[in-house]
This record gives sequence, structure tokens and C-alpha cells, in this order.
Amino acid sequence: MSVADLLKQNFFEGGPFFMTLHYFIWILVIFFTIRVIKNFRSKKRDFKKLEKFNATILFIGGSGLMFSLFYRAMGMYNAFSVLEVTNDVSLTLLASGFKASLIAPLYSLFLFMVTSIIWFINRTKIRAEIPFEVDL
Repeated sequence: MSVADLLKQNFFEGGPFFMTLHYFIWILVIFFTIRVIKNFRSKKRDFKKLEKFNATILFIGGSGLMFSLFYRAMGMYNAFSVLEVTNDVSLTLLASGFKASLIAPLYSLFLFMVTSIIWFINRTKIRAEIPFEVDL
């Protein structure tokens, strides 16, 4: 199974609507990372804007994580509501449901790790280049 097939399978198992939002969050993180890099490499660096963009990157990653945990809790609540009514449930079906409910949080945990690393690297570079007269 190729990586593309695995991503497609996880996309549908994790729920197309919420997984689309996860991919949109990835695009936002990449967009703001590019903006930080472009602003940092320009001759007229705006350190306040760099700090703002960098904080936005971390906020978007954290929001994606919280969003996926909410989505998982909502799905688990619905699953337990169905289990409450149903008397006979196979363990295989239950395990596959738990596995599917972990797809979105795993994607967003990876996203949060990446955004945290990007944020830390950018923060270190920005703080090393800030002139003393700039007050953030």
C-alpha cells in the first residue's frame, strides 16, 4: 500500500469533513511559515510582524489539536450512546471503531509537533536578530 492510498483511506475513515479541515490547517501553517521566512529574509524586517506570524503558527497548530480532540470526544460520545442501546457488540467492531476514532487526533498531534518545532526555530532566529531598540 502506497502512502497516497494510506492517506486516502485514513481520510475517509477519519471523516471527510473533519479531515478536510485538518488539511486546511496544514495549508495555513505552511502559508504562515512561508510568510515568516519571506519577511525574515527581506531587507526591511518587521520584527513585530514576524513575532505575530510566528505566534499565529503555534496558535493554528494548537487549535487543530484541540479541534481534533473535540471531534474525537464527540465521536466517542455518539459511539457509547449506540453501545448503550445495543446488547450484542463484537469486540472486533468495537476495536475498529476505536482505531478509526484515533485517526484525527494522530494527524493533529503530528501537526502540533511540526508547528511547535517550526515555532521554536523561528523564535530562536527572530530573537537572535532583534536589535536592542525594538520592544516586543
